[in-house]
Amino acid sequence: MENPVEHIKLIHGVFSPAAAADVLLSLINDKIKFHTVQSLNLKTGYNENTEESEQRILQLKEAKEIVKFMVVDARNKNYEVSIEGDITLKLTKRQQTY
Repeated sequence: MENPVEHIKLIHGVFSPAAAADVLLSLINDKIKFHTVQSLNLKTGYNENTEESEQRILQLKEAKEIVKFMVVDARNKNYEVSIEGDITLKLTKRQQTY
């Protein structure tokens, strides 16, 4: 049986620089918060490797700086910001752990 796949348009449109910053920075900050909590839980509860979450936090912080730069540039040039953000959801069989 084939696994279902769903495509969702999360963000789609043209925004003022301020609105684009609100949307994108809120999303990025929530992801940073998620990975921070995930990392803390792994460290304190299970003493597991947190490298993946910590690496993702660094990537998200870099993305945040790119967004800030582009939004300021758009504001200074009197541009709008077009955002296309799609998500693909796919079910995959869970790997069994023993």
